[in-house]
Amino acid sequence: MSTEVPKFLMEDDSRNSIVKSLKNEWSLFWDSLAGEEDGVENEDKNEDPFESGRLSVLSLDDVKKLTRELSQGRKTLNQRLENLNKEIELNSAKLESLRLVGSSDEDTLSKINELTDQGQKLAHDLAELDSRLRFAREEEDRIRRELTPA
Repeated sequence: MSTEVPKFLMEDDSRNSIVKSLKNEWSLFWDSLAGEEDGVENEDKNEDPFESGRLSVLSLDDVKKLTRELSQGRKTLNQRLENLNKEIELNSAKLESLRLVGSSDEDTLSKINELTDQGQKLAHDLAELDSRLRFAREEEDRIRRELTPA
């Protein structure tokens, strides 16, 4: 009896590990936005300046830093969406192949649905992040105008 793992099973494992890796990256990203630095929690840094209305009391440097972090987060989300899209395309091709040979396609179809749901959540998170980024940039512009003599 062969102990070799079939290739199609290894591909699913690698896709699952990619998804787990992406989930871990997403968790780390949100933790960094929450202000957890070096594992030390600071009450002021953990407070979301958007929800608390404190964005207007931040200094120009703080708003610039926040804008950079949000921009980096946006870049990361876009990369994750691209990876998710590639994974959906691979599974769609696999689904088509399975249907052509008459094999069971339920697992692949459920995987595509799961990936689509993740993509929708990422798209929602990206829209929210874009809104925050737009607001932070507007606030940065406002602070610059206030600091510039008329």
